[in-house]
Amino acid sequence: MLIVGILLALFCGLANSGAAALEKREMLQGAPAGKGVRILAVLVRRPWWLFAMLLSALAWVSEALSLGLAPVPVVTTLRSAGRGGLVLAGHRWLGERFGPLELSGVVLLAVGGILTASSVIPSKAAAAPLSNLSEVLLAIVCVVVAFVLARGRGGLMAGSAVGVLFVATGVFTKEIGDGFVRDGASSIIRLLETPGPYLMVALSVWALSLLQHAFARANAATVSAAATTVSANGLILASVILYHEPLAKGAATVVLVIGIVLSALGAGALALRGRG
Repeated sequence: MLIVGILLALFCGLANSGAAALEKREMLQGAPAGKGVRILAVLVRRPWWLFAMLLSALAWVSEALSLGLAPVPVVTTLRSAGRGGLVLAGHRWLGERFGPLELSGVVLLAVGGILTASSVIPSKAAAAPLSNLSEVLLAIVCVVVAFVLARGRGGLMAGSAVGVLFVATGVFTKEIGDGFVRDGASSIIRLLETPGPYLMVALSVWALSLLQHAFARANAATVSAAATTVSANGLILASVILYHEPLAKGAATVVLVIGIVLSALGAGALALRGRG
């Protein structure tokens, strides 16, 4: 089952990359007027953007199943790996240009995220369900942090805000995946009695609108690198706090520290190069 989880995580990363490239392409066709979620009312009329949403939906299903079959660090590592293709896609297909500092920032963020995820000790995939209070508190914390980041200028800050929201939606997604692994289709009834699915939908809509605004300000690879790095590291932290998965020990601690430092350097490089 672990192999199936790995393959689903890889597909999730590739599908998310394809969706991001299409979303950025639609923004290049002319950024819709409006703020907040109102931008979605315009984009929903564009066929290619709707196809991007289909890819995102397939990626979400793959993520939910992979989180139920494989440990969080494994899923986040493989999911993040697919994002590197956005650098090539952005250059060849979207006409984006990357300076040395910006390209270095994207690479540092990607490598840092992979090192951080790989340093965590794997544990069992499916975990006991979270309490309703834990789900609500998680949503509140992520909303507050995302709100502060979203008020900043530039695609990097908006991408980081999206990443924070993705931490919460990732945890709620894991709850769904874990439920199916433990109880099968019968878990749907129990899940609908918890706040998680409803919070996930609300935060996903906000994250989607923020993502479109971020794509209008910066390169797709820059925005995705920030969002993916924040969400990957945030999910690992959440897996430790909420699911009590073990952190790095011994030599792996060095890898963990290096990964965090590289991620910070990458974020700093993109902030200096900021495009908007």
